Amino acid sequence: MAQKRKRGKPRKYDEYVKPYLTLISEWCRTMTERQIAEKLGIAYSTFNQYKLDYSELREAIKKGRQNLVAELRSSLIRRANGYDYVETKQTTEQIKLSEEMREALADAGFGKEQIENVQIVKTEVAHKHAHPDVAALNLALKNYDKENWANDPQMLDIRKKELELRERQIENSEW
Repeated sequence: MAQKRKRGKPRKYDEYVKPYLTLISEWCRTMTERQIAEKLGIAYSTFNQYKLDYSELREAIKKGRQNLVAELRSSLIRRANGYDYVETKQTTEQIKLSEEMREALADAGFGKEQIENVQIVKTEVAHKHAHPDVAALNLALKNYDKENWANDPQMLDIRKKELELRERQIENSEW
């Protein structure tokens, strides 16, 4: 809880920030802290001070960032594995009606402007597959299998040997 200040302007945390803690958590997934402060109508420096003073604000930000990281991990793994998706494409085409069709539509109660602007809307649906992404695979393996994966396998071997040597030095009290 914040301490009472004796000097300066009175704080407006209770009015400008506290009612929006849940939203702040959600905004953390798509906005920077500077953008969040702007959206709340407070200065970025004030937002930073509120973060220092109010643990509930820090927790809301932390929760939002954790959700973002979980979503990003999920996306990375999905991209690394490849996935199926549906692509929908709509096209609109102006058509020219025969004179007989124009008369039939006019008799049916359609106005001249409606008859002049007859369009066909075509919807194409395609089922597609996104192949595994090599960059996503590399990043995922570097993060989830650090012991066995590196851009430079020789360097990985050197690190393993260095670790073994240090362990032996510790065992022999040579460290």
